[in-house]
Amino acid sequence: MSLLLLGAMATAGAVDSDEEGGANQIDSATIEQAMGVDQSVDYAELRRFGPWDDRNYALTAADVALLPNDDEFRHGVPAFFKIERRKEAAAEGYPIGEHYPRELDKDFLIRYGGLLQDGVLHRRGLGIYYHPDPANPPPPLIYTTDPIVKSMPFSVPVNGETPMAIGDNETSIKYNPINPMIVIAGSNGPGGQNHNYSNDGGATWFSAGVLPSTCCDPAMEWSADGTVAYAATLPSSGSLRAGLSRSVNNGQTWGPVIIVSTGSSDKEWIHVDKSPSSPYLENVYLTWHQSNVMFFSRSTDKGVTWSTPISFPSAARGIGSDITTDSAGNIYYIWPSSSASTANIYMVKSTDGGATFGTPVVVQPLFDTFDFPIPSMESRRAFIYIAADTDRSGGTHDGRIYAAYTALHPSSGGTTATNHAWIQVAYSDDGGATWALTTTPHSEADIATIDRYHPWLEVDTSGAVHIGFYDTRNSPNRTGVDFYYNYSTDGGTTWLDETRISAATSVNITNGQEWGDYNGIAAGPTEAVMSWTDNRPSGGQKSYVGRVQNLAAIPSFTMSGTALNQSVCAANATPLALAPVNITVGSISGYTTPVNLGFGAGLAAGFSGSYTVTPVNPPGTSQANLTVTNAATPGLNTLTLRGSSSGTDKDLAFKVTVATALPSASTLTAPANNAIDVSATPSFSWAASSQAASYLIEIATDAGFSTIIDSATVTSASYVPAAALPTNTQVYWRVTANNICGTATPSATFTFRTISAPGDCSVGSFTNVVYSDDMESGAPGWTHSAGTGTDTWTLSTARANSPTHAWFAVDPAATSDQRLVSPTIAVPTTLTNLNLQFQHWRNMENSGTSACWDGGLLEASMDGGAFTQISGAQIQVGPYNGAVNSSANPLSGMQAWCNSQPFNKVIVDLAPFAGHNAQFRFRIGSDASVGREGWYIDDVKVQGCSTSDVIFADGFELPVQ
Repeated sequence: MSLLLLGAMATAGAVDSDEEGGANQIDSATIEQAMGVDQSVDYAELRRFGPWDDRNYALTAADVALLPNDDEFRHGVPAFFKIERRKEAAAEGYPIGEHYPRELDKDFLIRYGGLLQDGVLHRRGLGIYYHPDPANPPPPLIYTTDPIVKSMPFSVPVNGETPMAIGDNETSIKYNPINPMIVIAGSNGPGGQNHNYSNDGGATWFSAGVLPSTCCDPAMEWSADGTVAYAATLPSSGSLRAGLSRSVNNGQTWGPVIIVSTGSSDKEWIHVDKSPSSPYLENVYLTWHQSNVMFFSRSTDKGVTWSTPISFPSAARGIGSDITTDSAGNIYYIWPSSSASTANIYMVKSTDGGATFGTPVVVQPLFDTFDFPIPSMESRRAFIYIAADTDRSGGTHDGRIYAAYTALHPSSGGTTATNHAWIQVAYSDDGGATWALTTTPHSEADIATIDRYHPWLEVDTSGAVHIGFYDTRNSPNRTGVDFYYNYSTDGGTTWLDETRISAATSVNITNGQEWGDYNGIAAGPTEAVMSWTDNRPSGGQKSYVGRVQNLAAIPSFTMSGTALNQSVCAANATPLALAPVNITVGSISGYTTPVNLGFGAGLAAGFSGSYTVTPVNPPGTSQANLTVTNAATPGLNTLTLRGSSSGTDKDLAFKVTVATALPSASTLTAPANNAIDVSATPSFSWAASSQAASYLIEIATDAGFSTIIDSATVTSASYVPAAALPTNTQVYWRVTANNICGTATPSATFTFRTISAPGDCSVGSFTNVVYSDDMESGAPGWTHSAGTGTDTWTLSTARANSPTHAWFAVDPAATSDQRLVSPTIAVPTTLTNLNLQFQHWRNMENSGTSACWDGGLLEASMDGGAFTQISGAQIQVGPYNGAVNSSANPLSGMQAWCNSQPFNKVIVDLAPFAGHNAQFRFRIGSDASVGREGWYIDDVKVQGCSTSDVIFADGFELPVQ
């Protein structure tokens, strides 16, 4: 049965308000036992797994058996979707255990819109935007990809604390590391992930709009040089994935979402290595989980491309991770266990920029795992989440790693009323090998009457630790919250003050989202800015921002500069001037002591330079003027531009890539020259050329390179094509090295032949086409009919693989069984590797990633006999998606193609048909509910291989008599 079930149920209206607006869960449906597909299932009993949804009627006893008796409650999520997600996770290799993804409710709304009860779709939250009601559409959204419109009515002044321009809950906020006047923030909100930006340190906020096709879980970050802003998110791509978007104009607009994970993902977070002394400066790190298995990926080009994800399946399962790095570039990846059998916080460390990780280390034990209920967080429950950072100040506690988290206090009684939440901060001074706890960052005397939870933590450039959190002290019965702030200047030995930031106490939120899972804090040179979910009376649920003076900031200076990355061709001994580096010396907390400018331990060989002004009185400017000769070392030279004052040094890394000559010609290594049976996705490699900055690889199907099928410019001496090369093809390739001085002589040309794929004929044999029809001549001999419902098969020009016509059938919102039958084709015995090939485009209703509600399949008849399905084993290319699991579909239980897919080739082994007459039947089946565009069939042919070029009369043989 289709997931929107029965055509009469599709008359849906948006009768429920937005989840984030405070709507309660609807469950007033009448359950009709007779409508269920499996009468052994007590459908009314399914309410114990979640609110009723009419799509539960499609569940069988086998489906329901997938839900454990102690199945975890998730607000607003019905049984059928829990089962669907369990099937998907198992198919991806990471079965769901005791905990569902934290954003399961939003995933449900994105996919299905809301609860379907008594035939009425109750749109809610993100479902209002992803499944809009045509009769009552939601207001239009401004997207992050839209042009900047500063005059939009979202600008609000900050006066201590204020709402963000847009956004509801789960907030993240970040200062630009070079210019703290620029601040970016993200939050969950209407239509997806909402973005905000400020150009005056957070005093005034503007909306950057909604990040298209996203769900939630914003995590904001900056590149070390402040030129790129990052927004990690959970984009919707069938299921939720981990990904990010980039902005190059300070968060005012954002680029398309880059999807990093390959399976259903949740709770991603992002971190950038900003330490000038790190060999991995500007590396971007992303963390997430898939069914509570922790994952990691890295980018070395500012988030444009990403490494193949690393998983930790043998480590403790978890959720709510964070990543931090120290001055040496070591990575500390920390997460809380989600399983009672491994109730600890864990850390893994990487010393090679995320290429490999060590074994897990226990940070601290937990009194509970995952989440727990308290009066102000009774349904979504207080979430055990890690907020980590490292002291990179060069001060007393330089290198100390901090991890803050919500914990269940040992005095708790196990119920909402008797549980008590407090905040713990763990630290390590030996690179994560051993851990201890700081003092508690709030009072412990009132644990029995005040809950504190959902902290976020950041260490500023002076080494002070800043923390923000929810606090219930101003709410009777601990049901509402305020946002509080504290800080420590001695590594957490003492915490100086608990300061109330929110001007009004927020009342209890009764929807499934409540206060979300986390908040944000960013510590700048003069202020600390923080963000949280607010629900003050008459204000409604909103994302708020508050600012406080950074009283922990030590008066000091800052150093920033422009043109800090340069390339130069220094081909002779005559000094060549580099582009001037403009230096800005800033003042923190009124610092005015002169700053002397120099070059650290001295300039590298071949370089000389001076400053136009030194010392500089903060705030002030200067200019570094440098020259270089061919005495410099070819390659990357990192020069130190240092400011020194009152015993403090601040360094800028000036990176100059030097070439003193053209690079040498490249020498190719693999694939070897004249190799055969090479993979269609080969790894190309060559010897590194001296002084090469990049390489142009060209791949062609002719020795003259007039038909180049792939080319790329890479910085390493290897390349793997993103797309497969053509199979059974002679391929030619060459590499040309480049640098700032120019282009080297191209390498010698190598050639190889790719491996034969299904449907290909081997080298030395010929492809012989037995039958071919591109549907451009009226498709003679084809017939079509309907076993059930209406026959919609027709020749169409709406979509075609080549050139303009294809067969097409509609996937209707009604029960149907539509059949398209080919002419009779005589399959000869004189050919080898006999196969049927066709192109198809499809948009037919799927059920998750591995099953179908509606679908199409292929059948065959031999010598006029009955049609039987072509099995998956016979399909060499383009397999079925999965079984049709709707009992209302005439194809129920059969393997089929479904989902949405552009034209792609299917190849079927026809060896059993050699010497027989064959007909092929394309069959599309649907149930009585949701319809899609349908199925297109084009370019059908039967072919085989022989040692000679056999020509079949009229393109095909006559039927065998």
